[in-house]
Amino acid sequence: MKEAKTKKSTYLRNFIIAVTLSAAILAAGALWVLLGWRSALDITLTDLAGDPAALRGFTMRGQSYFDTAHTYWDLHDGYLDTSFALDPDESDDRYRYSAWGASHTTFYAVTPETRDEVNAAAQRVQVYDDNWQMQSTASHFRVMTEISMGSDVLRVALRDVVLDAPISVSANAEVPTTYLDRTSVSYDYTADFSDEVEDTNTDYRYIAGQIFSLGDGRGLAWRYTVADRKAGLYKATPISYDDIAALPADGKVGDRDVLCATTEFGTLEPFYCPENARQVVCGLPMDDGLTLCVYLDPLNKACADLVNAAGEQVDHVDLGIEGGKGDFSVTVLPRTTDRDAVLKVDFRNLFVALRVQDGKFSLHQTLSAEGGSNLQGTDLYMRNAVDAVLNTAGDALLIATPEYTTVGDANAENSYNIYQTGTLLLVYPLDGSAPRYRGRLDNGTDRDWGGQLGENYYSWPAHHYMNYELYEKDREKRL
Repeated sequence: MKEAKTKKSTYLRNFIIAVTLSAAILAAGALWVLLGWRSALDITLTDLAGDPAALRGFTMRGQSYFDTAHTYWDLHDGYLDTSFALDPDESDDRYRYSAWGASHTTFYAVTPETRDEVNAAAQRVQVYDDNWQMQSTASHFRVMTEISMGSDVLRVALRDVVLDAPISVSANAEVPTTYLDRTSVSYDYTADFSDEVEDTNTDYRYIAGQIFSLGDGRGLAWRYTVADRKAGLYKATPISYDDIAALPADGKVGDRDVLCATTEFGTLEPFYCPENARQVVCGLPMDDGLTLCVYLDPLNKACADLVNAAGEQVDHVDLGIEGGKGDFSVTVLPRTTDRDAVLKVDFRNLFVALRVQDGKFSLHQTLSAEGGSNLQGTDLYMRNAVDAVLNTAGDALLIATPEYTTVGDANAENSYNIYQTGTLLLVYPLDGSAPRYRGRLDNGTDRDWGGQLGENYYSWPAHHYMNYELYEKDREKRL
């Protein structure tokens, strides 16, 4: 009996020791991770030139991530705060750091008035071993677009086309459920070759910029006037793929009941369509429930309107930019307040800074990258900028531009050996004078142990990346 008690006591003691050692190891591991982050992955700010006081009045937020390790940083008034997360919630990060984009597909469907005739003349043809098509000809087409917005989609008509001579059309004779659904082009009769039907001036790039929040829904900037749909800002209400699957069939392909490719679903309702807009290039929610609309007028001058919740213009400014005869596009840069907006004019090396106060524009200023630091007369820092924010005084921009380097002996043309080492921060006065400050946000690439592993290590997708936190109204989650 005494021996049994002794054994039990020994087992208990060993168990307690094991638990204690495990806890100590875990604590040491946590400490190692924390110290390792501080020494290798933490974001640091180094002043390179100018007066650091120039950073006062600016706020910029972002994250640097390396594989599953994320470092969050907040730069405010020249002070840098950081925090660290190992394997954070990816969906939350995506909401905070990515804007909701829209993708669209244009296709050329047989009109409802002629589809019965087209179907009656169709022939069943074997295309592959397990694939059969219904093939016919048609001369009357309706140009359709499907716009994907996250997990939802809407379909609307663009215009009608009547050809002088019929062209070939086809659709799948059967529906393999593994890959063909009601939004697939081959589900219903569409043109086999679009050259005879398409209009490159209207059938492509009719959506401008990213999706933006509009009231309690989603907004789209419709770039061109196409048929009876004017260029402007629209409220988009897509539906889910489950809802599409539940819609009743309204046509036939052979003997197969189908949802016609010309059947619209979801809605795209006009919110604000400037009468003099040749191109609408951007929509963005602003302070006081207002919406920003940026567009080109018939003289190719860039303009900006403020629009209230009723879709009425309350203010207008000429941005002093000539848009040219081709496409004019802008990128809305990340921001920390809906009072301000900074737009990067794509391919033009221009920034447009806007501020709204008391329901009107209180600031609209254009800053050019021309006349800068390289032989072509362009400021490369500004040209490559990925973020820009206004300061409180409204007299300068803080611009963030990536800094890259190469690893090993490979040349710079090998993209696998190019990686981001940090972000350069520059304060540019809006009056076009010389930068007041230049600094560097170091993302820890040169300090982590992986940097010693050579070029093969950097061929992995686990590079250091930097991106910038969006204002709440601009985040995907809100939409």
